[in-house]
Amino acid sequence: MKIIFVTIRLKLFIGVFGLFAAINIGTAQALQLKITSADALHREAIETIGYTKTFEDFASLETQISSFTAQLYQLGYIEAQVLKISKDRPMVVATMALGPKYDTIKLYADKELFNFLELESRNDLENKAYYSMGVSDLESMLNKLTALLTSKSHPFASVSLKNISPINKTTLSADLVVEKKQPRQLQSVEIKGYEKFPRSFIKQYLGIKTNTPFDLKAIRSKTEALNQLNFTNQLRPAEVLFTQDTTRVYLYLEKTKSNRFDGFLGFGSDETSGSLELNGYLNLNLVNNLNFGESFRLNYRSDENDLKTFETQLTLPYLFKSPIGSELQLNIIKKDSTFTTAEQAASLYYQINPKQKVFLGIKSSQSNALTTETINTIQDYRTTAYELRYVYQQRNPQNILVPLKRFFEIRLSKATRKTTDTETNQTVYTLNASNVFSLNLKNSVYVRLNAQGINSESYLQNELLRFGGINAIRGFEENSINATQFGILASEYRYQLSPALYMHSIIDAAYFETPTQSDQKLFGFGFGFGLLTEAGLLKFNLANGKTETQNFKFSDSKVHLSLTATF
Repeated sequence: MKIIFVTIRLKLFIGVFGLFAAINIGTAQALQLKITSADALHREAIETIGYTKTFEDFASLETQISSFTAQLYQLGYIEAQVLKISKDRPMVVATMALGPKYDTIKLYADKELFNFLELESRNDLENKAYYSMGVSDLESMLNKLTALLTSKSHPFASVSLKNISPINKTTLSADLVVEKKQPRQLQSVEIKGYEKFPRSFIKQYLGIKTNTPFDLKAIRSKTEALNQLNFTNQLRPAEVLFTQDTTRVYLYLEKTKSNRFDGFLGFGSDETSGSLELNGYLNLNLVNNLNFGESFRLNYRSDENDLKTFETQLTLPYLFKSPIGSELQLNIIKKDSTFTTAEQAASLYYQINPKQKVFLGIKSSQSNALTTETINTIQDYRTTAYELRYVYQQRNPQNILVPLKRFFEIRLSKATRKTTDTETNQTVYTLNASNVFSLNLKNSVYVRLNAQGINSESYLQNELLRFGGINAIRGFEENSINATQFGILASEYRYQLSPALYMHSIIDAAYFETPTQSDQKLFGFGFGFGLLTEAGLLKFNLANGKTETQNFKFSDSKVHLSLTATF
């Protein structure tokens, strides 16, 4: 649009300059501006648009006349001009001719150009392709087209209009001309701030590849995925540097604290003696300490029912600069003097996008009976399983109290269990899902679903699934319930009192089956809070668990305290 009206604006400048050169600029008297027209309808249009009328100096008055004329252009008065400027101190009168008001403009170009610019073209009576739009939107549309060309590897392209002419009293026609330079290729991606950021994540995680057509819009969209990483933070949007022969993109990152240490203590009373019992766990997560994007997890748990669990997990992303990563696990379970079980698992995963992964792995388990007594349901066995797993995870880094917005995991395993004299085929499934439904800034609802099951011709006591406690159904002892399959629906209504404190309700329900019983239901009720302290996130839960037939007893309540520290 600026090119279209160069001549008109030049005339305006000369007229205004001549006026102001003839006026004594040394006066301190306030100036009054009146913009008018010989045409009554145009005077009405001028007053409807409105303008500033009082000025302290001539420079600001001149600026107002120029901006008002530009405003007329944008409204469709493209022939508007200043005819004369007269002065009767302190009044300055600018007389204008607006000309006809054009509402629509038809932009003519080749159909391929319209497709490239993502504009829907039409054909007129002469079978020429055109795009129709409002004149008032023309300038913003041309700016958008320029930005679009920049994003599509043409940063130095220009958009202009030629052969502008009226079709009728309300419609203009013009040729849309695009001058494109040689498409730019992305040569390199530079990291500022966190220079040791794992380079494999640029190509594999973000999907930004060098020696490909440059697209700044796509790059900035892809870098938003950095918010899903817990070991880095993007300081500002990506920037680009163009030289004669190269195109470089700069990412401004910082390394964040991502190691976590957390644990909890549980309090409850023994069902037989009534004495106070303690249980708890310690969990250590080390993330990206080698600047490789790796993670290492170590977990030790001691439950009230003399069940001890030791777990380790190592995750290595993008092996040999490929999109394939690996995950290794070792789990050891010891049940008092009854049995021990050791599990080793190895899997390869492919990251579909920053939020989704698919895994394929193998798991081997070995369990040994420790008791000398003959118990048919506890036997030595070996199991080999092949697993397929899918994981979806969406983080919410802006919320420190609840950093995980949405999670979904489904796992399916085909296994073969071998004992001394039998071999049994088994199917194992696992479903974990959670979501935070935000009602407003202070109110939200948290829902978690956990389901797991074993399908087998026979079951051994030392291979049954175990659940209960703070990460399962609250109000029950940790891993105190054995089952062949179970489902848990946990919910919380959360109210955020401050950026560092929220309170919540606890309403949990569970269904489970054992080798001998089915259709058993459990319920958990209570309340809790989460508090962000200097040491970390402190969580408190008080929950009471009961069965369908069990009466409520406050003495059966369980207290859980957990602290998550980041370093």
